[in-house]
Amino acid sequence: MLVAFGELTPLAWGLVGVTALFVTQLLLCFRARSRVLRSMPVLLVMAGLLYSGATYAGLFGSYSAGAISGNQLAGLICAIVVGIAAFGVALAWLVYGVVMFAVDRY
Repeated sequence: MLVAFGELTPLAWGLVGVTALFVTQLLLCFRARSRVLRSMPVLLVMAGLLYSGATYAGLFGSYSAGAISGNQLAGLICAIVVGIAAFGVALAWLVYGVVMFAVDRY
């Protein structure tokens, strides 16, 4: 098993997700010629945010079984996953910007 179940499991999976998306976005930034292809992970993060917002608002149906409705809980979980993805993508763009600034500078 990759990560044992315990207190640090969500943190470990979050780090795996950030690392995977960071590497993917950084490779696209350096290798892709097209701006559309370069910005594809950003567009996917935006689509994920729209989806989690629509789920939270109950646009796909409503389920309520307690203190918090099911669609709000699903929307919040989706927003956390998309937030992790957005952090990896933003970090890759930051590294790319710093490297390109340093290359252009010298």
